[in-house]
Order: sequence, then structure tokens, then C-alpha cells
Amino acid sequence: MTDAPGDFEAVHLVVHQVAAHRDGGSTSDSTNGWEILEADSSTYDLMTLRDGVFAGIGLAKVPAGHYTQLRLKLGANSDVVMGGVTYPLDVPSGLQSGLKLVGSFDVPANGLLEIALDFDAGRSIVTTGAGGYVLEPTVRVVPFSTAGAISGSVQPAGAAAGVFALQGADTVGSASTAVDGTFQVSVLPQGTYSLALHPQVGFRDTVLSGVVVTAGSTASVGNVQLTAQ
Repeated sequence: MTDAPGDFEAVHLVVHQVAAHRDGGSTSDSTNGWEILEADSSTYDLMTLRDGVFAGIGLAKVPAGHYTQLRLKLGANSDVVMGGVTYPLDVPSGLQSGLKLVGSFDVPANGLLEIALDFDAGRSIVTTGAGGYVLEPTVRVVPFSTAGAISGSVQPAGAAAGVFALQGADTVGSASTAVDGTFQVSVLPQGTYSLALHPQVGFRDTVLSGVVVTAGSTASVGNVQLTAQ
């Protein structure tokens, strides 16, 4: 599991269970096709899982076949931190039926398949009219074997920037620059992207076109020199 940038100091998700749904399994066994990948509770801070950093949330031996969904059952103590204040994170249905994430993948016989959950905290956590926070998840389910990445760095290094991989008007993935200016946008489906860099202050937006991503590799755009405003 990894995360795209969000304007939070911390986002703690308490995960009680991780499961995958096997296509056709609902008619063949008492589990309704759900294969349990992890059943021990763990807490993850999404804000620490950025720019190519992942946390493993489930590992299990499952029947080979075609799978169509992942399910996360979340805990009641999930929260967000803003301005040093901790707020409860409301998770509708996350405690009972769980968050069902649509994404197709095939598990090979006697093989290993790694699946990435690209969790966009900036879009997934919204404020309520009462000043609380609710989880409306925006999560991409992508097999690592079909995904690539884009890496590079901005100059000067201290110019913090958001980095967005675009296909047409759609933002497919995003990241933020590290202190040294480096960045990596991970788990991108193969294809051609525009890379938009949005510096926070003092520099102009920059767009790189025609960045080609292939499965299993990282496309480097090298050093990107930002222009002062």
C-alpha cells in the first residue's frame, strides 16, 4: 500500500483484515469467494507511505485464478491529524462489510503476485458539515507486474513541488519532491504521460510531455530546472 500527497500531518488507518475475492468463488465455498490475506490488526500512517515507499499489508497462499476485488476491514480508531489536532476518521461500512476495492488480476499457479494499493488521501478524505472527516476512498488496485514509474529531480532542490502524472485531463498518479528535490511517481499503468510539476512558491509550473512508461521499469526525466516567477 502507498499514498499520493495529501494536506494532512498524519492519516492513521487501522486495518483489521485484508481479503481478495476470487471470481466464481461465491458458488463453490462457504466463504463466498473471499480469501483472507491478513487477519491481524495493524495501523498504517498513509503520510509515511509516499514517493515509492510501500507497506506490506497482507501475504497469503491462495488458490490460483482470476480475482476481481480486494477488501479492507478498518477499525474504529482510524484518525487524521491536522494542525497538531487529532480528529476521528469516520469509515462508513468499513467496520462491517469493509471497503471493497475493484481491480482485476490473475494469480498464477505456484507463482507469486504482488498487488499495489495506490491510496489517494487527498481525494479520499473529505470534511463534513460538522467539521469532522469521513473516508470516501479513491484507491487504485494495480499488479506490480503491469506497472511502471517515473522518477527525476527538480532544481533548485529546495523548491518543494507536487508532481502529477497525467493522461489527457486525468491524474493517474502523483508524488511530492523530497528535501533533495528527488521524486518518484509509482504504480503507473504503461503508457504515455505528461508530467506536471507545481512548485509551492517562487517558481513557475512546468510540464514535460511524452514521458513513456513501460511495465516493470522506471522512466527517468533527469533533472528538471524550474524557472523563477
